[in-house]
Amino acid sequence: MIALPRYGAPALVLILVLLGCAGRTDIRVAADAAPRPSLTAPPIFERVETVDLDNGLTFVLLPRHDIPLVAGRILVRVGNVDNPAGSTGLAHMFEHMAFKGTDVIGVTDAAAERAVLDSVMWRGDELTAALRSGAESGVVAALQGEISGLEARAATFVEPMAWPRLYDEYAFDFNAYTSEDITVYQAELPSNKLETWMLMESERLQHPVCREFYSELGVVKEERRQRTDDDPDGAMWELVTGTAFSVHPYRYPTIGYMEDLETLNPRMIQEFRARYYTPGNMVGALVGDFDPARARNLLHLYFDDLVAGPVPDGPGVVEPEPTAQRRAVHRQGAERRLVIAFPGFARDDPRLPAAELLAGVLAEGNTSRLNRRLDLDEGMVRSVGSGATLGFERYPGLFYVSASLMPGATNEAVEALVWEELARVVAEPVSDERLDEIRRVRRREFYFGLQSNADLAELLVKWQAFDGLVRRRWRGGDAQTR
Repeated sequence: MIALPRYGAPALVLILVLLGCAGRTDIRVAADAAPRPSLTAPPIFERVETVDLDNGLTFVLLPRHDIPLVAGRILVRVGNVDNPAGSTGLAHMFEHMAFKGTDVIGVTDAAAERAVLDSVMWRGDELTAALRSGAESGVVAALQGEISGLEARAATFVEPMAWPRLYDEYAFDFNAYTSEDITVYQAELPSNKLETWMLMESERLQHPVCREFYSELGVVKEERRQRTDDDPDGAMWELVTGTAFSVHPYRYPTIGYMEDLETLNPRMIQEFRARYYTPGNMVGALVGDFDPARARNLLHLYFDDLVAGPVPDGPGVVEPEPTAQRRAVHRQGAERRLVIAFPGFARDDPRLPAAELLAGVLAEGNTSRLNRRLDLDEGMVRSVGSGATLGFERYPGLFYVSASLMPGATNEAVEALVWEELARVVAEPVSDERLDEIRRVRRREFYFGLQSNADLAELLVKWQAFDGLVRRRWRGGDAQTR
């Protein structure tokens, strides 16, 4: 069972009071009441530089020569929020297509393949139209059979798995992921293979081929079945966002709804790529053992010829303030889970750091208020969690509290205790000692992440993509970490 209270004004007042934004001077979990101490910027960031290409693509470079490895990232500011209406899952589907090779990688006869894939595209348009219009099953089956035959013919010109096999030879830990907000292509490689990585990524961005589309669509459908339809936890979180957001595309699952996946086609993929995969909508990062001057030259050599295009707008949808509590119940499996969510804050909202501290106060460590009350004192939960964004990054997300219940405990009883603890944060100010403890943990995690090239590349590429300039994270030599 999921209980998902999401209030209008009352809930906003509650959460804002908890964050010290309602004129109360005794709320300690607030940006003004609990200022963050200044930290000396780690010297490693003094070596960060950006390379801005004329087509709008920016790369962040951070050389470090501890080990002969380099971590590379390409981030595209496109995710599930950018999918056209009725096409949930499209951004994620394109990410899969980006591993299918190019017009020179993974094909033996590009011209012959192109002719067959053009036929696949036209039949795909017809299949989508038939599915959306509710055509007879015989018509749909005939089109599906024709497409299967065409893809089988196209496969005679394909070298299966050529792209991953090449990457296997020159890199390791290469992968990609799509979230609600972004798509990231990642790899780690030996230092002497840096140029190979640039060649591969340049080819992927400029000349991808949408081959094996419908067979790969079957893979994505199975992924949805495993991670959502047959997974109570995945189904629960899909319901949480679908209930919490009424109009914003954060309400849709990144993997896509099954009925939308059924109607995706290769033409949608091409149009999606043309709109969103423009240099001005991308950011790259390199962290590791490389010479910056040589890296700059290679970046110009391999990425200057990406054709510039307009930077696409966001979805342009603003979630309205809720006017009533919303509740949803999902029954699947044997375990009980409870989620309570509130409207959250945008990435640049000055209240967000305080919200993140509040999440730590509630559920970080055995001494946190919810852990102590629900687990140690009452023995009603296996685990509790809390967060300030639910992972959303481009637009306001959700502040949430979740709990996994012990056998015999009810959602209603646990929910009542959660509300008591939320009220107690207002009534009993959080001590400076507790806030400092949480800050120390966050600080330690931040500095621990600086040890890894991969973690640093991920950090820098997101800072650049979301904040515009990496150096904005460092003001007057002080680190602005949460």
